[in-house]
Amino acid sequence: MSDTSVRQAAEGRDHPDLDSSRFAADACVRVLARRFPPYHRDSSCVGVLDRFLHDPVLAAAAVVDNDMRPVGLVDRYSLVEQFLHPYSRDLYHKSTIAEFMDPRPIIVDADSSIDDLSRIIIDAGMRHMVSGFVITEDGAYLGIGSGHDLFEEVANRKQNHLYYLAHYDQLTGLPNRLLLSDRLKRACLRGQRGGYRIALLFVDLDRFKRVNDTLGHAAGDQLLQGVAGRFAACVRKVDTVARLGGDEFTVLLEPVSGQQEAMDVAAKLVESLDRPFFIQNHEVATGASVGVVLFPEHDLTVDGLMRKADAAMYHAKHEGRRQAVLFTEEMNSIVVERVTLEACLSSALEKGEFQCVFQPQLTMADNSVVGAEALLRWIHPELGPVPPSKFIPVAEETGMIFALGLWVLEEACMQQVRWLAAGLPPLRIAVNISALQFKNREFCDQIRAVVHKSGIRPEHLELELTESAVMADAEHSVGILKSLRDFGIHLAIDDFGTGYSSLSYLRKFPLHRLKIDRSFISRIDQIPANALIVKAIVALGDSLGLDVIAEGVETPEELECVRRCGCSSYQGYRLSEPLSGEDFARWFKRSGYV
Repeated sequence: MSDTSVRQAAEGRDHPDLDSSRFAADACVRVLARRFPPYHRDSSCVGVLDRFLHDPVLAAAAVVDNDMRPVGLVDRYSLVEQFLHPYSRDLYHKSTIAEFMDPRPIIVDADSSIDDLSRIIIDAGMRHMVSGFVITEDGAYLGIGSGHDLFEEVANRKQNHLYYLAHYDQLTGLPNRLLLSDRLKRACLRGQRGGYRIALLFVDLDRFKRVNDTLGHAAGDQLLQGVAGRFAACVRKVDTVARLGGDEFTVLLEPVSGQQEAMDVAAKLVESLDRPFFIQNHEVATGASVGVVLFPEHDLTVDGLMRKADAAMYHAKHEGRRQAVLFTEEMNSIVVERVTLEACLSSALEKGEFQCVFQPQLTMADNSVVGAEALLRWIHPELGPVPPSKFIPVAEETGMIFALGLWVLEEACMQQVRWLAAGLPPLRIAVNISALQFKNREFCDQIRAVVHKSGIRPEHLELELTESAVMADAEHSVGILKSLRDFGIHLAIDDFGTGYSSLSYLRKFPLHRLKIDRSFISRIDQIPANALIVKAIVALGDSLGLDVIAEGVETPEELECVRRCGCSSYQGYRLSEPLSGEDFARWFKRSGYV
């Protein structure tokens, strides 16, 4: 969102739509048109064949009548295959292309939307992903479109949307924590090379909760949009205003002359909220407490700058709110308080605060439970349940992920053996492996040691790895994966479709299964592009001999859709929530599944 858009939202004007449609506004079939010359229906089939043989780029050709209106489509593979038979040229050399064309091709207008084309192809059958389709303008031939180009266009749009969701706050349109962290890191590197200062301002609204409690969350959202607009008006275009979540904002100033300039901007942020907002016919007032840190004076790292700016902001609140405070070393006690989570995490494993839960996986073909995914949960005696999204990043930053990952692996394997002893069939247990674990030199040896210690059969263990983990060093990954597969371990790529896989390497990886990311499964029954992507992934899996499982299936409609798309199995709340080992066994025995 531009500064102008944010300011318009702040003053009560229309807020721009932030859903996926913003990435498809100008997308129409015209962009897929490859303008190869068509053939008249009376053209010689041998002439068309020779064109295919001498033009490797041409995958299909349109067939038209005297008015340039398409009447058919001929694709390279079917025509070449026809002429592979002995004496075919002698038999067919006088035949016209009309005898070999598909007389019922998909024909779409150039101004049709990509979504409309996706629906048409899904309804007509996925064979058209191979043979392609004819694009017309005012009824006359314009060009040829291929299923590969369509899939690439849809995938690119999906990637753009996922990038936006991952890097921008949907309410205000501002950069989020992830994008801010990246920009701050780059700013520190530039500042170090250029020898200049940067400033980070951590902003928290004063008594924001009162607005939510009295006027409701809709009013709170409008207030956040208004605050975002006023903050954006206080800085230069080269600076970054970000929303971290809730009522927390940050401002990155690059460069600054010194602490006075940074404090002047911080004062402007505080003063910008002096005027009340008019929301739902109410005059709403709020304030801001701002903490300020400078690079390189206060810290040289992204995490250090964030923690110290946060500490300075809390000091501003403690000193009476509605003010800006520059970080000092005396505030380090607050920084220590802010690392409570790290401290608790370091002893949580020893204190037995973690538990493994298991989510069943069901096949589509015979409705049988074939496995379960092991998921980690942390129940702290004082903090209560801590979401994995909070403690897993901390575990990775502190190195605790190695001990945690090994503990989950051992627990999952031993639970599978206990299920066998309790009379359950030999279900395969899936365990997530972090990128850091996978990079560990001792990773393969640790896996073998756990298998031997627990007594699980190797083929009953599946390791789930992300695309980013295996693609970080693809050549090295191939060797590790082959070693694990030779040992009998099953291997899966988790969250497939959200990374940037190289298909050439994917073919080399000794995998067993692709796990489609839940972002493609959510509302798949309502989003044709999602269904198209899932079908394409299933087709890719089939061509590579891989099973394809859908995760995050939550509704009957989503289940029916992934079934039609050809997924071999699924998991999600539609089947069952994650269960403890004992509850899983009871669920299995009374569920009626086999």
